Amino acid sequence: MNKPLDKFGKIIIDNLRDKQIDYFKGLLEDKWKAEDLKELQQKLKQFNQEERKILNELIENILTHSIHDFLFSIQENSDLDKGLEILIDNENVATLSDGLHGEIFGDEGWIQKFSKYKSESENERSNWAKSMIDKMFGDK
Repeated sequence: MNKPLDKFGKIIIDNLRDKQIDYFKGLLEDKWKAEDLKELQQKLKQFNQEERKILNELIENILTHSIHDFLFSIQENSDLDKGLEILIDNENVATLSDGLHGEIFGDEGWIQKFSKYKSESENERSNWAKSMIDKMFGDK
């Protein structure tokens, strides 16, 4: 385990993913009391359970892609020596990974490790990839 990299991953997942999913779920549940959110929350009440599930999947997908692109930008700027460094425990996280943008994916990725909202589609992709590898190389 790479502690600085995992610390960074937990910060990313907690603050850029889970906090936003909590906010969205609060909107769906009519939880927020802010005056400027009441109209939006009323509109969201019109969606049935299946539509809400689709909206939730959409939000998670958008957040995952946004995080991916953000991490890719950090990695790219570091690789091109453009002066962007994110230090955790005095270590540049971009140099600790062979691709920060890939750290969020897979069974051992940050979403699966740190999120309270595990990604069903990510689980399906990981399981599919594992089955293909097993078919190609044999289950050892």
